[in-house]
Amino acid sequence: MKMSRPIQGNRYQQNAAKSRFAVKGVYVVRLLVGLLLALNIVLILAILYSPNGLPGYRKQNQQVKELDEKLLKLRVENQKLFEIVQAIKTSPKAQEKLVRRELGWVRENEIILESAEKENEGAQKGDVPVKPFSFPK
Repeated sequence: MKMSRPIQGNRYQQNAAKSRFAVKGVYVVRLLVGLLLALNIVLILAILYSPNGLPGYRKQNQQVKELDEKLLKLRVENQKLFEIVQAIKTSPKAQEKLVRRELGWVRENEIILESAEKENEGAQKGDVPVKPFSFPK
């Protein structure tokens, strides 16, 4: 009869009891990783191809650029109109120019020449005879 000596483990090793969930835990982790990977793929595809994703962002960015250009043009036009209003308020020459242009006022002994093109802007040349001008009395 042979005597066997008990096998001693390393004194730094612990005799850990195997958990009954150890094998199942690996499968659960793998399943969670797979689900998260699939979810990431779906979200990336949604960002790239949905109307609210990248194409929607590009469309809105283009609209913002167009509106910025329109806003800049309107600001320039607004500034010009503001300057005209200020000139009319302060300058007698600007007031006279406005009255002459808009109301057609003239000074004494002035002659106004009108062309047929100005009266009949939509018609072709030669459709309307040219009116003779008259001297003011």
